[in-house]
Amino acid sequence: MKRLILIFSIIIALLSGCTVKQGQLIVIEDGNRVEVRQDKSPYEHLNVESRKFPIDKYIEAVNKVDGILKPLAVSPDYSMVLAFQTTGSSVADAFNRRVVVGNMVQEVSLYVITTENGESKSLGKFLSLKDFRFDETGKSLAFIDGNSNLYMYNSISGQLQKLVSAEKWNSYNTLSWSKDSKSLMINSRMEFDIASREFISIAVESYTPFIKSKFSDNSYIVQMKNNDYNDMIAFYDFSNKSFTSIANGIYIDSDNSNVIYTKDYMSVLNIVSLKTLESKSIENGPIYCSYIMKSTGDILYTTLNNDLDSRSRYVLVKVNPATMAKTTVKLGSPTFYMSPAEDKLYIISGYSENDIEIDARDLRVHQNESVSDDTDMYGIKTALLKMFQLDYKFNDTYEKYESKAKEIYTNTYDPLPQEALENKLVDFKRYNMPIPTHQREDHIPPTIYFDQLSVTANKASINLALYYINSIEMVKKADNWYITGFSTHPSSKEVADITSIVKKHLNDIKYKNRDEAVKHWIAKEDNDFRAAQREIIEDLIDTADELIFEVGEIELWSLSDPHRAESPDRSTYAKVKIVIHDGNNTMKYKLVLSRQYKQQFEIESWNTDPLSISQLF
Repeated sequence: MKRLILIFSIIIALLSGCTVKQGQLIVIEDGNRVEVRQDKSPYEHLNVESRKFPIDKYIEAVNKVDGILKPLAVSPDYSMVLAFQTTGSSVADAFNRRVVVGNMVQEVSLYVITTENGESKSLGKFLSLKDFRFDETGKSLAFIDGNSNLYMYNSISGQLQKLVSAEKWNSYNTLSWSKDSKSLMINSRMEFDIASREFISIAVESYTPFIKSKFSDNSYIVQMKNNDYNDMIAFYDFSNKSFTSIANGIYIDSDNSNVIYTKDYMSVLNIVSLKTLESKSIENGPIYCSYIMKSTGDILYTTLNNDLDSRSRYVLVKVNPATMAKTTVKLGSPTFYMSPAEDKLYIISGYSENDIEIDARDLRVHQNESVSDDTDMYGIKTALLKMFQLDYKFNDTYEKYESKAKEIYTNTYDPLPQEALENKLVDFKRYNMPIPTHQREDHIPPTIYFDQLSVTANKASINLALYYINSIEMVKKADNWYITGFSTHPSSKEVADITSIVKKHLNDIKYKNRDEAVKHWIAKEDNDFRAAQREIIEDLIDTADELIFEVGEIELWSLSDPHRAESPDRSTYAKVKIVIHDGNNTMKYKLVLSRQYKQQFEIESWNTDPLSISQLF
């Protein structure tokens, strides 16, 4: 009876959000009965010495591949090798040109090679793969191409099936097999049923294991969700449905001693020992590709080069896990594949003419890199990266911030006022930081690209398709590119309409047309807000003879603070700076217009606080 009460208590604790601890052995029985056991030594049931990687067999399999092909993976039964060859087509160059920072793609021809006779079978042409994995039997291969399409190849039937056609290039990025090879987990959360070719869940159930690596006969390293629905890596024994948590995060790779994983997708790389389950931080920045060498235990990964003025945007880092000593090589692309023989890294360049390979042992680079971004594209990307670095990493005085901000931002007045520099400096005075905390992610986005890009002479209009920072106007001065406006959309019909509405309102104030000037705040039921707005207008009218009014910068916003409008047609608010000259003195007020639940923009409110002009509210 006491045992039943104990088991029932444990079930309730787990289902109500109790966190599974590292090294704790969890046994799931009959799908609804959970027993938790803690050994005297919490790790004694983990026989890590039993795991061996057959590098010799990988090398033997790779040697069956034609020398012009580049091997990617060997099946678990060593019967197949997946390999590729770049086609030399420039079809992907235009996409890569839009990448400010992130992984590159190139068109490749894919092949599967039968190791028994060396015969190769072409699977077709694809954009270079994001992820690829054989199932446990070695008979089925699943992969996601650079367009996020999902495919499966079966060696028995010899057929390649397209399982999913993605709507966006970044829809699907990672995959894992189920133990029975009947389903796939995509992006560490969605479950795809192969037989029906349908997603049967967009949020896989907690503690549903999907295989990342075989550990021993019945034990695997798996990715799954815990009961808080956070990502968890665990040892899983399918013979008795027991698991032991290794770490919370997203699995990247493992050898017989360690697992490397990221805390978030593509950021913050860690290593956890399979013997002690102790974790160490390797890299706090973005992680584009990473691999742990099964032959040596060394870790390889690519991240952003901190020297943003360098033409080599990225660095390849090699880490000795025992000493944590690092060796680095600068690269123009962060995307690589490791040969299963662990002798070479194949770099996917941003331009199809380039051919780059790296010796895995000593990081010697063999390259024919003749093409890179032109001067304007390089300058635009550099300014944007410096913006993100300053927004997220600066922690010093206003004076030092002002100096750095002037290297990135500027104010321009042709054809319309755009004052990014002024806005950023006002933001710092208001919040004592470059950007308010409610307008930033937890870290710099690891992937930033131009959703839209237009460069004409010395001006550029871009859209980064990010929530907080999307539409940006830039200008080139003295061969350097600067950011001059955020969501200003100077050539849009919306800005022209807003300018006309505001000019009429200012003329009503200037020429003391009181009824028209205050009509926006007249209602049957008065309140303090309307009264305060009328008071601002009355004060301006009383001194209008001495004042000169100008329409300043106009920013378009969507929904509410802090979301700037990605495009003019999606804007619901407008923030307008009103420049008021009083003799030698100049003041700036803010006027907000709205068309929420309306057909066109209407004046909504004035704000006379000089620190309000940089934000909608």
